Amino acid sequence: MEKRQLGVHGPEVSRFAFGAMMFGGAADEQASYAMLDRYVAMGGTMVDTSDNYNDGTSERWLGRWLRDHPGVRDELTLATKGRFMVTGQPGASLTADYLNTALDASLRRLGVDHVDLYQLHGPDADHPVDEVVGFLTDAVASGRTRYVGVSNLAGWQVAKLARLLHESGGPPLVSQQIQYSLLAREPEWEQIPAGIDAGLGAILWGPLGQGWLTGKYQRGVRPPAGTRVGDSPDSVSESWQRRNNDRTWAIVETLTKVAAEHGVTPAQAALAWAADRPGVTAPIVGARRAEQLDETLAAADLHLDPAAARTLDEVSAPPTAHYPYAFLETISHWHS
Repeated sequence: MEKRQLGVHGPEVSRFAFGAMMFGGAADEQASYAMLDRYVAMGGTMVDTSDNYNDGTSERWLGRWLRDHPGVRDELTLATKGRFMVTGQPGASLTADYLNTALDASLRRLGVDHVDLYQLHGPDADHPVDEVVGFLTDAVASGRTRYVGVSNLAGWQVAKLARLLHESGGPPLVSQQIQYSLLAREPEWEQIPAGIDAGLGAILWGPLGQGWLTGKYQRGVRPPAGTRVGDSPDSVSESWQRRNNDRTWAIVETLTKVAAEHGVTPAQAALAWAADRPGVTAPIVGARRAEQLDETLAAADLHLDPAAARTLDEVSAPPTAHYPYAFLETISHWHS
C-alpha cells in the first residue's frame, strides 16, 4: 500500500488508515480480528481507535490481537484518543489530570507501553487548549506516545495549540482527525487550511459519508430499518431527514458515473477523491465484516484522473455564506 508522511513531523503511514470504532459494536470479536489480519496483509500500517469506542472494548480487543501477533506491533502506527467519558474514568475533560489517567488506561487496555499517536478527541468549553500543552509535552517526554495530534477541533484551536506548543518547546502537532468527504467539505473553510499552515496531516473519519457514498441508497427510496441511515435519528448528520436532498443526490449520481468510468465502485472512487485532497494524509476505512473491508482496501492505490476529480469537486462544492468566506475569497485576489 502506498505510504505517506503524516504531516511535516510525523511518521510514514499507509495511504488508508484502519478504524477500529466498530469493534465491540457492529463488529464482533472474530470479525474484528479478521479485518485486522486483512488490513495488515494488504500493507496497511496505521490503526486508529479511541478509549470511548464501545466503552473501551475496541482498545481491549485490539490489545488482544496485538498480543496474539508478536512482531506486528513494531510495524504499525498505533493511534488512540482521549477526552470523553469511559466507565471508571470520572472527570472527562481536557485537564492534565484526566488525560494522564485516560492515556495510562488506554495503554493498559492495549497491552503496550506506548502508542505512536495520542490525539485529543475533541474540544472542552470549560478547559481551553492552553491547559493541555504541559500534558502533551509530558506524554511525549515520558515515552507514553511518540507523537501527538488532535481531533474535531476548530481551525483557530488547532492554530493556537500548535503555536503554544512551539513557543513552549513542546512536541509539534502532527495530525488532526476530522470528518471530511464529498458530502462534508466545510473543513476546507478553516480546519484544513489551519492544519496545512501548522504542518499537520489530516486523518479523515466518515470519508464515505456514513454510507451515503457507497451507492447503496437510491433517490426516493428510504432505507429500511437495520441499515445505518434507516436507523439514524433525524438529529444526526447522516440521517435521511438531513441528507435526502437534491445536492446529496447530485453528488451520489455524479460519483456513480465517475466510478463506472474508472471501472470501480462508488465507495472506491469516493475514497480515492478524499485521499488526494490537499492536506490529507489518510482516510480511515472500517467495516463490519472482512468482506466489506476488501472493497475499500482495493482503492488504496487508486487515483482518479484530473478531469474526474474536478467533476466531483464541482458537484460537491458546498454552498458558502457570502460573509466571511465568499467575501474573503474574493477580496484576497484584489491586487493593483
